[in-house]
Amino acid sequence: MSEVWIGTPRGTMLSGTFVDPVDSTDAAVLFSHSVLDDRMSGLHFPRLAAIYRSMGYATLKFDYSGHGASGNDMISVTHQVEDLRAASGWLADQGFTRQLVHAHSFGTLPALQAAPKHVETMVLSAAITGPLDYDWEDVFSSAQLDELEQVGYTTIHDDSDSPREEFLIGRDSLKELSLNNPEDLFRNLEVPILLIHDSDDIQRGFLDLTKEALPLLPEGSRIETVSDASFGQGQRLDILSDLASSWAESHLPVR
Repeated sequence: MSEVWIGTPRGTMLSGTFVDPVDSTDAAVLFSHSVLDDRMSGLHFPRLAAIYRSMGYATLKFDYSGHGASGNDMISVTHQVEDLRAASGWLADQGFTRQLVHAHSFGTLPALQAAPKHVETMVLSAAITGPLDYDWEDVFSSAQLDELEQVGYTTIHDDSDSPREEFLIGRDSLKELSLNNPEDLFRNLEVPILLIHDSDDIQRGFLDLTKEALPLLPEGSRIETVSDASFGQGQRLDILSDLASSWAESHLPVR
């Protein structure tokens, strides 16, 4: 296991964890975590990464800019698109030119829009494929909402085990996270994707958004619904890993 630093075109450094199994070839899995989270993604990314490595894939988990141990930055999907392309390029420079992106929740937004050239397929759980009517009062205090309106940005305390103390989020950040146009999300995507939705996604309307975007999905894509699971709560991760590993074997076989 190697702790690595990856540079972005705008100069922000990304902190990542790269593992290259002894039996790996030129295939790797690149993880994309959700907003206000880090490369652990509630501990389910390390579990999934271990399964991918047991199949012969190298893995790269990294913190988006403004998250985890990466450089300070305003949280921005635009920045995250650049971050993901930089991480994919770094993997290619190490010889891993065949890649699968595994993304979760808001981490699916940069995955869809970045469409890195070395990525041959994607596995997206809790994918966001359209506009969200999100109640930001559940996330921000009234003082933070006032600061967003008056100053244009605010900070959120990070109470996780991450080395980061706070997130910096702006008014435009919220627009990027909620005002998603399906045509824009899928415009540059040409590789087949597996979209996996759980019970939480059904309640939040994520599954309905994906069904509406069905005509835009690249050829060969598939939607799976696991109605008795909550992946974010660590429930039925065996099903998630089975679906993901089967998809990887079919669409990015280890040579």
